[in-house]
Amino acid sequence: MNEIAVVTEQDIPDILRMIHEIYSELPNKEWFSLDSDEEVTSYMMTGGFGLKAMCDGRLAGVFIARAKNLGDENLGYDLKFDEEQRKQSAHMEIAMVRKEYRGQGLQRKMMEESEQILKEQGYHYLLGTAHPDNVASVNTFLKLQYEQVMTKEKYGGMKRSIFCKEICLLYTSPSPT
Repeated sequence: MNEIAVVTEQDIPDILRMIHEIYSELPNKEWFSLDSDEEVTSYMMTGGFGLKAMCDGRLAGVFIARAKNLGDENLGYDLKFDEEQRKQSAHMEIAMVRKEYRGQGLQRKMMEESEQILKEQGYHYLLGTAHPDNVASVNTFLKLQYEQVMTKEKYGGMKRSIFCKEICLLYTSPSPT
């Protein structure tokens, strides 16, 4: 049985262990920009949130959305967003699934749930990156109707495709009748 739940502070040690385990198994380390444990913890606890996928009681994957404190790392700068658009932007930051659970759509399910949370929080633009050769991640973005906007060097020279999705209309006052 699969379950997706919000990451709690008690989950963090297991999440960090899993991220390092999956990273160590990657055939191409350029596919993932490994942030420090402190940064990842901050993304989940103060800058956004994390979702965990549990399969038969085992941690199978994690997805982290980052919505606050993006600063100069805001991908909106790459897309020439103005200040208001950057404030309405959130990052689909980290997606990792253990190899034995891949192919079950867990990344997609966690992203869909994250999109709903971010929409409810009032974000308008969802931005993310993937190495162009990381077919699974690229395809997940495309299946979820993200637009592949550009490819450029990010994260200290790593090649990345940047994806963008608009998730809700900005509020406008009704016209007088």
